[in-house]
Amino acid sequence: MFLRTQKRRFAHLATSEPAAWATMPCGAAMCWRTSPLKGARIMSQDAAATEQASTTTQPVADEVAAAAPALRGTSKDLWKVSDAVERPSQQVPVIADVDVLVAGGGVGGVVAAIAAARYGARTLVVETHSSLGGNMGPAMFVGGSLHMALHNPEAFPNGLGGIPGEFNRRVVAGEDRNVGADYFQDHHSVSYVASKMLEEVDAEMLLSSVVSGVITRGNKARGVFVENKSGTQAIRSKVIIDCTGTADVAARAGAPVTEMPSNPSAGTFFAIANADWAEYEQALAARGELPQDDQDWMQAQVCPVADRFMPWARAAWERGAFRIVDTVDDFATLEATLMLSKGEPPLVYARTRVNGNFNPGDGLAMSRIAQHERTYIYEFAAFLRENVPGFKRARLHVVAPLTCARGGKSIESTYVVTHDDVARSARFDDVVCIYYDDKQYYPGGCDIPYRMLLPKGVEGLLAAGKSAVRRGPQMRQRHTVQLMGQAAGVAAALAVKHCVEPSEIDVAELQQVLHTLDPELDRRGT
Repeated sequence: MFLRTQKRRFAHLATSEPAAWATMPCGAAMCWRTSPLKGARIMSQDAAATEQASTTTQPVADEVAAAAPALRGTSKDLWKVSDAVERPSQQVPVIADVDVLVAGGGVGGVVAAIAAARYGARTLVVETHSSLGGNMGPAMFVGGSLHMALHNPEAFPNGLGGIPGEFNRRVVAGEDRNVGADYFQDHHSVSYVASKMLEEVDAEMLLSSVVSGVITRGNKARGVFVENKSGTQAIRSKVIIDCTGTADVAARAGAPVTEMPSNPSAGTFFAIANADWAEYEQALAARGELPQDDQDWMQAQVCPVADRFMPWARAAWERGAFRIVDTVDDFATLEATLMLSKGEPPLVYARTRVNGNFNPGDGLAMSRIAQHERTYIYEFAAFLRENVPGFKRARLHVVAPLTCARGGKSIESTYVVTHDDVARSARFDDVVCIYYDDKQYYPGGCDIPYRMLLPKGVEGLLAAGKSAVRRGPQMRQRHTVQLMGQAAGVAAALAVKHCVEPSEIDVAELQQVLHTLDPELDRRGT
């Protein structure tokens, strides 16, 4: 494979200035290894320690002493910084040259990478987390996505086709039970199938790595900088597909993006073991309808979710033991819901729900949310165990390592599909897949045009999934995201094949390929 082959090639150095490409002799700095810096002195550990002590200890001590009054402020004061520092330029080792680089290993990115690789492109997926699948993988939120995509005769009378259909069917085939909305355990299968299908097409993966910048030449995106345990590294590419879910790569490349408002469905998934769900349901039945006083209390506290935890939640709240609705600083509220998973053994499936005015693209806000969620989840499990019938022996079983959030950034694409387009089942000459509303409000479906995947102002770049979806018609269902990824992957491969930019490909050729993959396009006769 090309990454392994790279170890036998010359190791290259990249800088943020395109004109400064340089090379080093073979063996001087292999891919995946740290390159020696020019002019660096090599000292023994003792000598280095002596020099550091003699040159830095006193200035650092003086600086800390001078800053002490400021450091004694509140935690919020810590973030009230208005100045900036200059980041010095540096040479960055190039670890790979690829045809197509997919940023983001969620289900849309995985399908995009598989499609690009199957149609001849040397492909690499860069993923922030250590496993693939996004909110269907490490986030543990499979939900009813597989079931809806594979068993929705109104939207897919011929079945979900192409790579998305193959992917979903392989996930289901790996389970010894029916798949439905309760089976959050399927996230392991999602991550496994994603990795397996990428391996089968010789697509490479770089996990636990964050895209921190984009290599540009004029208005063309020609690779990315990544940060991981090895430090800063560069990957050159001919086409980039932004599947980050929040158009992070497009924004770093200088493409115009739109900040989307928050949506109250942000949250983290977790599971509780050793609960007696039957006893819990019996206690709710014996309780009967809530007294008006309890209903008024819930209304006053703005916590309708507390209905299934009453009267125990109110009692805990009033004695100061636990608040069923928590706050995240001054910008969001936090609560939790429960349902029973029918897996073996049965677990109580739960999720937090974050409501408020926050931006999912704000790193500090999302950090504060994650911090509060972890504390809340642990204390919520303790509340159940100590107060709610059926949970006396319950314990926290697993918590997803990441928070799912709707909203964030999306590209300003060449064409934006509107609510009116969806309502009138719009048809476009450059259609690459079809969007069906998950509730079938618009059973005719709406075309998703190729132009929707093309950001303004930057060449060499495509976007798929949430990165390409404006908040309007929320084309964020997993099967829609996967179909968009399939179209973007094939388009990227065609751009590489013909040595053109994605905006210059023959859309008719792209559609011809997609017709062989997507029975819905073929049925429509596009």
